[in-house]
Amino acid sequence: MSNINRLVLNFPGFETTNATHQIERLSAGGQKTAQLWGFDLEAGKIAAKSQNHKTTIGFKSTSQNWDANTDYIHFSWTDIIDRYENMAYPQSFFANFPKYLLFFLDGSVRKYAKASKRYWGFAIYPMLMMIVFAVFSWFVMEYTIGQYSLHWIITIIPAFVLFLVLCKFPGDMAYLNLSINDWGFARDLVTLSNTEIVERNKVFADHLIKEISASKHDEIIIVGHSFGSVWAVSALAIALEKKPNLLKGKRITFFALGSSLLKIALVKKAKYFDKFVKSVLSEPNLVWHEIQTKTDFISFYKTEPFAPMKIVETVSEVITSRVNFKHALSSERHKKMKKSMYLAHRQYILYCDKRVHHDFQLRVFGPFFADELARDEYLFENNDLITEPVDNV
Repeated sequence: MSNINRLVLNFPGFETTNATHQIERLSAGGQKTAQLWGFDLEAGKIAAKSQNHKTTIGFKSTSQNWDANTDYIHFSWTDIIDRYENMAYPQSFFANFPKYLLFFLDGSVRKYAKASKRYWGFAIYPMLMMIVFAVFSWFVMEYTIGQYSLHWIITIIPAFVLFLVLCKFPGDMAYLNLSINDWGFARDLVTLSNTEIVERNKVFADHLIKEISASKHDEIIIVGHSFGSVWAVSALAIALEKKPNLLKGKRITFFALGSSLLKIALVKKAKYFDKFVKSVLSEPNLVWHEIQTKTDFISFYKTEPFAPMKIVETVSEVITSRVNFKHALSSERHKKMKKSMYLAHRQYILYCDKRVHHDFQLRVFGPFFADELARDEYLFENNDLITEPVDNV
């Protein structure tokens, strides 16, 4: 009987959902995954209290000819996100819009265009929306107030007020402020001007040292979803600086999902991050597996993960898989997902309706090693470890 013991170190993306709810979402999706792949899944209890931004849970998967034990550790930074997302409007706009604008002024947006046209579209999306709102606001006030031949300031002030109103509504419905807050955080990540980010990187690095050093697992999977890939790389690089032999003798897969790594790495001021990436990619035991999809505009689809950084050769093995969520979801879920670019961006970590090799939860709960799945997309086909889906209970 095949048996795998694995450690999953998860770094989530930019969402305010707390650690407990994210793990509960994973666990609920895991039951659907178990049904799809023909095994039983038992979830342990979520740690009663987060330990310094780290929450743990154990899972046990069993089938007729294999079982797997997964120690799952979720690293949380939702408290940092909250300070960007829950800042009162319009203070949040005044705080984060100038930071967003700097990506245009320093040439980063131009680099995004060279790396990925789709991501460039995501980068300019808030700017285009604000231009439309600004023009509309000006013409409305010019038509209503301007006809009285008053001083232009009398027109521009109410036009600016209307502009701010439109940025809030319908702006929120179109993710305008979420996007601007996201870019505000990204700028602070570039400059490390937010001391909370610096300190959290150190905390995460210490956790990695402790968990990886103590690990006797058959494999370790480091998961970085969206901005989580940036946190994971930063924490691992700092950990390797403190303990250079940390990964020696370990079987490590870095699973990058909808990675925002280039969002930071391509910014000229983020020189520290370039060093972090090179440090991680110098590890011979590490396999970097990146998943990209054309449905997701918030990632660098059809871009080799490190080519725009001019990193051509790496010691670590780098594998890129380009997938289509259409092949993973029911037609109903796929149609719903396509209506929201943020839902599409989150789908990487959600359960699938069909058997696909890039299934995140297959790696967390299933019978295969993550690096083997990365190298062989058809590993699960006609494999005696996989059975027919179990019936609904």
